[in-house]
Amino acid sequence: MIYLDWASTAPPDASLLEDAARLASKRYGNPSSKHGLGIEARNGLDEARARLAASIGLPPAAAGRLVLTSGGTEADHMPMLAVLRSALNARRDGSIKRLHIVTTEIEHAAVYEEAQLLKSLGLGLSFVAPGAEGRIDPQKVAEAVEKDTALVSVMAVNNETGAIQDLAGIARAIASASAAFGRPAPRFHSDAVQALGKIELSLGAAGRPGPDSAAFSAHKIRGPRGVGALWTASLSETIAQGGGQEWALRPGTENLQGAWAFAAAAEAAAASLAERRSRARALEARLLGGLSSIPGALPLPAGRAAGDERYSPFILSIAFPGLSGEVLVRALSDEGVAASTGSACSSNSKRKGRRVLRAMGLGEELSLSSIRVSTGELTTEADIDRFLETASAAYRRLKT
Repeated sequence: MIYLDWASTAPPDASLLEDAARLASKRYGNPSSKHGLGIEARNGLDEARARLAASIGLPPAAAGRLVLTSGGTEADHMPMLAVLRSALNARRDGSIKRLHIVTTEIEHAAVYEEAQLLKSLGLGLSFVAPGAEGRIDPQKVAEAVEKDTALVSVMAVNNETGAIQDLAGIARAIASASAAFGRPAPRFHSDAVQALGKIELSLGAAGRPGPDSAAFSAHKIRGPRGVGALWTASLSETIAQGGGQEWALRPGTENLQGAWAFAAAAEAAAASLAERRSRARALEARLLGGLSSIPGALPLPAGRAAGDERYSPFILSIAFPGLSGEVLVRALSDEGVAASTGSACSSNSKRKGRRVLRAMGLGEELSLSSIRVSTGELTTEADIDRFLETASAAYRRLKT
């Protein structure tokens, strides 16, 4: 199977999983226990956390608030639930104080659907639409900020189009909008799951604007599933209680072997970042060049060109007008090529469709004809050529 669905999950590094399994058998003590085995486990956890922080690019002063989680979704939820906790704490006359959240129409379901849930519980909510190129205008975010805005959440790299957002510009715009109300800026969170190991991140650096918190996931960079992290510049109350682990933000016995494997995967990704980006750009150019020879097929957004630094080279959305994306994905799979129609996390949702593409102003028919191709460090030029050949043949055979 030629695997072109890395944005859903990356093939795990078997050596990391094997090493993690050995670690789990050796350091099996509870990190909260005070005996020798517990202390050994705690030391291993602290080491993994420090290595992970360094690989993410956190300066030493910012590394102390890296909270280990079960994945990117939980890491995205924690800052959002902190806003709910704040609203509950500020209850007046038996009703929830109206705090407000700003996010975008192109967020991952972890943020987009959780925001709608919080709205149903009484919080204010504003969605910011992207431009036709799939990017968020910082000024549009600023215009959505209100006096009682407590959280702004904008993802770093879109998981369907690869669009890279201007987080520094958004941070400056949020601060300016809040200053106009005479209030400090709300917390700025970013889902950075598709950014880790793919683009340079600037988190917690003095004098450099950016998010106040960011979510990460191990299985996008060849680590294990079921482990992620939330970096947060400052602590805030959460809904979850019990045990006191992870600064009482995320109770539960820590996943030492998962943390260790995540750190190792992040170190490997950081060490080869420049090389892998260069290879990804070459594959992107080959894919876009070959796509131009398939009559009717086009990238989304249509103006995307190879080497455009506004997009991650690892993710590309492609439309095949006149053919359902789901039909094409099945046809590709039958020929041994794995691609997707978008976010795997939304495939079981009752609200199916191409929400991200529609938010960019694309029509329903064009959106539903799209598939997502995402590459990784094991992807070869031969894989791209095989995809182009197979997709072209299936398109000619099946389109209406």
